[in-house]
Amino acid sequence: MGKSEAPVPPESEGSGGDIQVIARVVSLLECLEPEATTLDTQTTAKVLGVGRSTAHRYLVSLERGGLLRRRDATTFELGPVLARLGTLALSRLGVLEAAGPVMQELCRAIRNTAVLSVWGGRAPVIARVVPDSSRITTISVEVGRSLPPDAAQSKVFAAYHKLARTGRPPAGGHLRVIEDEGLKAVGGVLTSIHVYGSGGFKTIAAPVLSSDGTIVATLAVIGLSVFMPDNEDDMVTDHLVEAAARITPS
Repeated sequence: MGKSEAPVPPESEGSGGDIQVIARVVSLLECLEPEATTLDTQTTAKVLGVGRSTAHRYLVSLERGGLLRRRDATTFELGPVLARLGTLALSRLGVLEAAGPVMQELCRAIRNTAVLSVWGGRAPVIARVVPDSSRITTISVEVGRSLPPDAAQSKVFAAYHKLARTGRPPAGGHLRVIEDEGLKAVGGVLTSIHVYGSGGFKTIAAPVLSSDGTIVATLAVIGLSVFMPDNEDDMVTDHLVEAAARITPS
């Protein structure tokens, strides 16, 4: 006879007054980050200190509630409810509302998708998308998704965070300090271009800055490389930088 799994005790308040099941869910969701965007049964069992069958029940319950979404039989990723709640929280920054009309104009001007991301604590999080509908081929970008460290928008955030840590204002000659990290100074701000694979996708990103030069978001243009040829990079970047400068957070 196989060894049976010990029953899970009723949920109760922990020593800090937390309901145990809430504390467990928080512990699980904190495992999601740019380098680890999924949860599986094995990881869940280890984090919660329970058996695999109990861990799977937790994941299925979170899926039913929309907090997670199933990727395969044992793997789950960020669900639609968390993405929606995250976007609502980000909207309090005011930058989302201000960016809307600017992004619409940018999308029409360059005929590629416009994306706005804000800092999510560990990585940029996509907060608003204006897709280009002028071509047969369109690019789908998911609101609420965290960006990897090598993304163009991540590099722009990293550069301005570095300037803030070193006490250098993000203006003038100080931009040259980190231009050698794959960024380029355009119109007094740092921009980044990233190509995903040969002939794949291209992203150009620029910062959205507050009046004191603090980065509050990044604005990016995303498209197929065939629709964003290298000889048009300067033109697209100029449009992007001008658009980002017109977004004024409340």
